[in-house]
Amino acid sequence: MRKKRSRIKICDGLWAVAVKNRVGNVCERCGSTKNLHAHHVIPRTNYATRYMLENGVCLCYKCHFFWAHKDAMMFTDWFRINREMDADLIERERSNSNKLNYIEIEERLKR
Repeated sequence: MRKKRSRIKICDGLWAVAVKNRVGNVCERCGSTKNLHAHHVIPRTNYATRYMLENGVCLCYKCHFFWAHKDAMMFTDWFRINREMDADLIERERSNSNKLNYIEIEERLKR
């Protein structure tokens, strides 16, 4: 049986791949296909939304660090306009305090 930390790392990696695949491996802001990152809208410290694909945005390195992190308000506005349904969903889920089952999350993300 894997340790919890190992399972978290596996789930984080699977989530990142799924977020990128969901949009065809292109930056959702500029369309670049190079150096892609999966960015959490609601920070990953919020376990209720950590592994929700709706809480992920595929961004290239530049858009991730020089836009989403540097101008969080602009990023948030962009997300709300471009992905309104996802924004509403993660807002509703962010206060959910259910305990995470990493084995179940890993299996779901593999699909």
